[in-house]
Amino acid sequence: MPSTVTRKRPPARTSTKPSRLPLVLGALAVLGVAILIAVFTANDASSAVTVEDVAGSPSVVTDPLPDFGGDTAADPALGQRAPQVDGQAIEGGGAVTIGAGNGPELLVFLASWCPACQAELPELVGWLDGGNLPDEVALTAVVTGLDNTRPNWPPTDWLEREGYTGETIVDDAEGTIAGAYGMSGTPFWVALDAEGQVVARASGRLEMHQVQQMADVLAQG
Repeated sequence: MPSTVTRKRPPARTSTKPSRLPLVLGALAVLGVAILIAVFTANDASSAVTVEDVAGSPSVVTDPLPDFGGDTAADPALGQRAPQVDGQAIEGGGAVTIGAGNGPELLVFLASWCPACQAELPELVGWLDGGNLPDEVALTAVVTGLDNTRPNWPPTDWLEREGYTGETIVDDAEGTIAGAYGMSGTPFWVALDAEGQVVARASGRLEMHQVQQMADVLAQG
């Protein structure tokens, strides 16, 4: 009988190359630490900006309006002379006056931490960028509700990030401008005719077609 030869199988090959998994995990860990450092650095920079750094020193020249009770149609301020307020634009801007009766005005009171304001501002920016504000009407954003312990601080960064380049006037820490105009919450809208009399006040978000209606009414006189 022929003899049977038993062949030995060669041993399984094992890779001698080092695993890349530790390198990948290490890189991810370094990236995570870098992101955390960047976040904390940004937060530290924001928290370093105090309310006093942002606040203005507005002066209310004329009598304040009654508080807004929420009913636009029955608002006791309708037809009343709005208070003239002399103040400053945000972040070291020049002198700004609202309510002087030098032409129709649309005022929007915004707080950087307010979720409704955060939703309203980009829509307002888009409306303005679309050239929808009549030439006869001046729009001013009143930056109020200053609080460096709440999110989205400071408001200067927020306005820049959203691309708002229009007129601003900044409130003080006590909310003097907001109080003078009877603000009940943010966003808060006030429409003034050419003589500085109140045409409308509204609290809460407005659709841009509503803003357009107010602006058109003011432009028509």
